Amino acid sequence: MKSELSPLFVGVILTSFLTITSNVKAAESSIKDIDFYASIRLGVDNIDAGTSDDGANGRDFLSRIGAKASIKIDDNLTAVTRVEYGLREENAVDLTQNNGPTLRQAYVGLKGDFGEVYFGSQTLLWNTYVRSAYFSDGIDTIRQGNVRDDDLLQYFYKQGNWNFGAGLQFKGQDGSSVDQMQLGGEYKSGPYKVQAAWSKDNQGDNKGNLYGLRGWWDVNDAVTLSAFVHKATNTYDIYGGSSTGTVRLKDADVEGSKNAINACSSEDRTSSGLYASYQFGKNKIHTRYAIDSCDISGDVDSVKIEYIRYLSKALRAWVAYEDLSNDEQRKPTTSSGKDMSQLQAGVRFDF
Repeated sequence: MKSELSPLFVGVILTSFLTITSNVKAAESSIKDIDFYASIRLGVDNIDAGTSDDGANGRDFLSRIGAKASIKIDDNLTAVTRVEYGLREENAVDLTQNNGPTLRQAYVGLKGDFGEVYFGSQTLLWNTYVRSAYFSDGIDTIRQGNVRDDDLLQYFYKQGNWNFGAGLQFKGQDGSSVDQMQLGGEYKSGPYKVQAAWSKDNQGDNKGNLYGLRGWWDVNDAVTLSAFVHKATNTYDIYGGSSTGTVRLKDADVEGSKNAINACSSEDRTSSGLYASYQFGKNKIHTRYAIDSCDISGDVDSVKIEYIRYLSKALRAWVAYEDLSNDEQRKPTTSSGKDMSQLQAGVRFDF
């Protein structure tokens, strides 16, 4: 594997380098565009898991700051870069005084008639096509895969109604040059959109697969429907079970932050859901039913509904409620029962 794929990687890098240097005379112009931005997403949630420390907690819902820039090399080639940091604590819940930011993205890339190519820490193809969240908090409870990762080489190309992406990850000198492979695609026609993605775990002894499919239907200007399914084989363990979620049952020093959905690595796993939204004026309602099924450990059912009030294009406020029902083997250790819920309220300010 190493002897076959390393030349491919080297070839991509050399091609990109030669493309830049052949047009370097046109790059003497200054940076074309610099954009500094931030998204502050703060609120409160209340967890009901039947435990003595249930209660309200201030939360950061994926606030971030960043900068991006581009240089036009010639009429058909632009170099781009981006760096972005998150503001919350490592426990994935809090903002903490005197705490440093955490890296979310840092990459360089080229855009032209050939498409777009990027290298660095960035959003995965999997998230771009089939995993991105429906709700304002930015993290949907039941979904597989990962949002971002490091040492990624990704390529995107658009043609008509089609959108295609491919990715390789070179993360460790572990005997294999490529640690992960991904493909993704999208087809859009009128009010319909279909997205698909595949991730191949190429690390260690287990080299399983993760498959995803998502569809969209804009019924009219007010109503949107969507459905998704993610399927992981029992040998897909690149992200340790790929469990996620906003419902954190504990944030105590003695136990740390506990997720409401236990992963089931080494088992075949399917996550699927149905989603609908309705927008009227400056108001929007999201709702979603999803189920996460492990072949041996059992299921987790989730129902979530959210109301959003758009105060302006850059400012919104929301209230959301989620109810979870876990089978016995999927019950979190920090819950007194199988059922639990989260109520959250937040404000998002983008600038």
